[in-house]
Amino acid sequence: MGEDFILKFEFERQNEWRILKKSILFHLIGVSGFLYYLLTKETVGLFIGFGFLIIIVPQILLHIQYRQADKNKTIKVNHSKRIIRIENKGEIRDIQFSDIEKIVRNKGQRDEDNLTYALPTFFYNYTVLLLRNKEKIYFTDFISKDLGLKGIDKSDKLSLLNFIL
Repeated sequence: MGEDFILKFEFERQNEWRILKKSILFHLIGVSGFLYYLLTKETVGLFIGFGFLIIIVPQILLHIQYRQADKNKTIKVNHSKRIIRIENKGEIRDIQFSDIEKIVRNKGQRDEDNLTYALPTFFYNYTVLLLRNKEKIYFTDFISKDLGLKGIDKSDKLSLLNFIL
């Protein structure tokens, strides 16, 4: 008898920083606008600073929400037994693959790797496991983009702001 094929996913700082690094240019321009105003007293610096601050604030709120949702979460997918074990703040829950009705990926843009027309909020994506009993299990890209589940109906949903509802 062989060993079980298990994949383990957990909150990783490198995933968190990878997302933040994609939007560093927006942060630098915003700070530069405020610095320009402080040095020259020209109001154009304020417009630039506040303009980019309006773009950055939703990203910060998403980042905080995603961090809180996944910080202490571990997901183990046992492909041999067809079970997902979710450990979250000491609580353990097992879900059978057959209990999953659908997997929905909530994305900010169709092509996640395209940075050409992307706002910082577009880099925040999460996945929902819709169970047959209508319950929803959430995990963000801070854990993983995909759990490697096969044979389950999957779809994508596009949204400008991907707050976990």
